[in-house]
Amino acid sequence: MASERSLYISKSKYLSGLQCPKLLWTHFNNREAIPKPNDTQQHIFDTGHMVGDLAKRLYPGGKEVPMVFQADDAIDLTVTATMDLIKRRIPIFEASFLVDGRYCRVDVLVPVPGPDGDRLSGDTWDLVEVKSSTRVKDININDVAFQHEALTRAGVKLNRLFLMHVDTSYVRGDKFEVERFFHLEDITERVLRLTDYVPSAVTRMFDVISGRDPDTPIGPRCTSPYTCPLKDSCWSVLPDNNVTDFYRAGTRSFGLLDEGIFAIADTPDSKLTPRQVIQKNAVTANEIQVDRAPLRQWLNGLKYPLYHLDFETMNPAVPPLSGMRPYQRIPFQFSLHIQEDPGARPQHVEHLATWDSVPLPGDPRPGLVEALKAIGPDGTVLCWNMGFEKGVLEDLAEMFPTEAERLAGLVERMEDLIIPFRGFWVYHPRQKGNCSLKAVLPALTDFDYDALAIGDGLEAARQYQQALYGNVTVKERSLIFKNLLEYCSLDTMAMVAILSRLQKLAE
Repeated sequence: MASERSLYISKSKYLSGLQCPKLLWTHFNNREAIPKPNDTQQHIFDTGHMVGDLAKRLYPGGKEVPMVFQADDAIDLTVTATMDLIKRRIPIFEASFLVDGRYCRVDVLVPVPGPDGDRLSGDTWDLVEVKSSTRVKDININDVAFQHEALTRAGVKLNRLFLMHVDTSYVRGDKFEVERFFHLEDITERVLRLTDYVPSAVTRMFDVISGRDPDTPIGPRCTSPYTCPLKDSCWSVLPDNNVTDFYRAGTRSFGLLDEGIFAIADTPDSKLTPRQVIQKNAVTANEIQVDRAPLRQWLNGLKYPLYHLDFETMNPAVPPLSGMRPYQRIPFQFSLHIQEDPGARPQHVEHLATWDSVPLPGDPRPGLVEALKAIGPDGTVLCWNMGFEKGVLEDLAEMFPTEAERLAGLVERMEDLIIPFRGFWVYHPRQKGNCSLKAVLPALTDFDYDALAIGDGLEAARQYQQALYGNVTVKERSLIFKNLLEYCSLDTMAMVAILSRLQKLAE
């Protein structure tokens, strides 16, 4: 029993082993090499825990098996507590099992009543895995398959296996209804197809753990089903401007690596798309590539005044407002830089729904819709990758029918500043195959996001929710609002700077 507890594979480590042997080996043999989750990743984990806690409401009378992390025998305690609760035939949260080197904690274990309808007379259980995602994924099937194998070895008779996930068709009314928030999907048959696979996979994983650091080649596994925490380390051996930097390279880049082609400059044109050839030429010459004819035509189609627009949104799993769906976007901020004429100094307009302007649990959208009246009746509304801003405006038009015509008019006037870059009419080697604003901005201008406290939209959403709903001081909240304004403002000022550079390149 002591040796069993000295080395065991949990379900999270099992999933790591399926993705990458090197990641599995590192978990057990060089744990310090795995970076800790950043704040955005931790927010995703916290969302999962919150959704898991909501699911417990659906099983009244259930008891949770606590984990005492400080105790040396914490796992033994969870297993013992689980066995005691199994005898009582009640729903169990975080039921814990350690058997044959496998350890797992089950989200919900539900007693199935016997033939007489009494749960006490039954001897089987339903297993429920709870996820904050909106559909069943392959990784979920592997997750439950590992649990099924472990519980079967432990002598637990399982009846049906379920995946409980968020139901995006749910629309909140005046009150939150947890029973409608979730969708319970039977995945028993899909899991049972892996019955023979799991034990052999676990055996291979123990061999990996006890062996040398595996020389696992980089490949699609590095980003699927999740971005591996070791990716930056493993990929650091690649040269600058390597083939994985090719625009939309996908899995083809790994084929090039297998052929011994590492550098963009060494890749035959016959293996490249037309846009990738432009990228190769930029890298080889170490200079920007410009196709002036389509660029000029596109620039001439812009109508002044120009309105450079960017939204920030949050999309909480649990809809906080009546009429909203899970994960629906809630815009809380925008930045707008207005240019009356080509080359004119821009006027800046910004809006942020703050604590004072939106008392909890207030709706930030009405004030934002009103503030959008700063966009006049004529001129192009310029965005970067405008599908996002278009979707926000269309959602607002649906929620505020009296403003629908005005908001729809903004959508009709939208133009996308990313077009010259997606078309490769302009390409700078520093972009490294990336057409995002954060890649183009430092490549073409003197601006970048490095000095900002908030550097991307996910972090902006996380910090805004922290400011409104978290346990923060007035000073901390004010600082978050200040950082949000600086970040969103740079997004639209970046568009002004990039447009100015495009106009010069087109001359």
